[in-house]
Amino acid sequence: MSRLRVGLLSNPTAARGAAHRTGRQVAHLLRLAGLSVVDVSGPSARVARARAEEVIDTLTALVVVGGDGTVSLGASLVAHTPVRLGVVPAGSGNDFARALELPVGSPEESVRLLLHALSRPVTAIDAMEVSSSQNLPSHRSLALGNVSLGFDALVNARANSAGRGLGSRYSVALLRELPAFSPLPYWVEVDGEERYEVDATLLTVANTGVFGGGIRFVPDSIVDDGLLELATVAGAGRRDLLRMMPRLHRGTHVCHPAFSTRRVREVTVGLRHGRDVRAYADGEARGLLPVTVRIAPGAVRILADLDRLRGEPA
Repeated sequence: MSRLRVGLLSNPTAARGAAHRTGRQVAHLLRLAGLSVVDVSGPSARVARARAEEVIDTLTALVVVGGDGTVSLGASLVAHTPVRLGVVPAGSGNDFARALELPVGSPEESVRLLLHALSRPVTAIDAMEVSSSQNLPSHRSLALGNVSLGFDALVNARANSAGRGLGSRYSVALLRELPAFSPLPYWVEVDGEERYEVDATLLTVANTGVFGGGIRFVPDSIVDDGLLELATVAGAGRRDLLRMMPRLHRGTHVCHPAFSTRRVREVTVGLRHGRDVRAYADGEARGLLPVTVRIAPGAVRILADLDRLRGEPA
């Protein structure tokens, strides 16, 4: 274990600076366990990425400390490499951690699980490649959780500008966005099939199915099955959506007639007319629609026990 070299990337602004303090604690705990730790954190994601890229080939694992955006950054750094990704949730939403049932609010337990995973066989999960017509193919971004393309994206944009915990921010943003909202006119292409049209309220491409500080929008999502879920709420008005919200938090909305899912490998979504809508992936702004999301099977080696998540024997 003493020969292992681990990178540490903490977000200095996540959870109002708490993630940076947690990062120092995590570094101390990893060193106590005998690991060599190199801190690649920076004042911005761009600086942290550059620092990580300089040493990534020398690392056994990259441990990220922060919220979903930081996890997404870490995933983009280790994707398609032997380097394993460790997650210590320390953001405001921590939806990726919730989906994988990682401990939230306990750096000691997080480090214990990371050390345990380092001693076990490699576990790989899927990722999502997200590209917009605004971007060149070489500028595709990576996401692990979900890509929001509808009302959920508009709420995400409003929530990001607020200053409280994501759960409460998301609820307040939803209530403020809802009165002026009407279903959006989409066109959708799935796996090379013929384009179809749908007027939808919510349209999300899911890998984990959890967003908005704990909303289990697609509770049956599996992170290592080589497929994504295209989840849609159509034929529901503002009042219907408001009534559906408590069920969304519990994941019991899946029987609602307005809700549907379809398993996909690649999907492109655009708008037939109307306002510009920006996609949000793992809580961060991406390109304007049309956006293409494709599965990257087994792209990220994750330090987590998926057998425990599924209730399977170790």
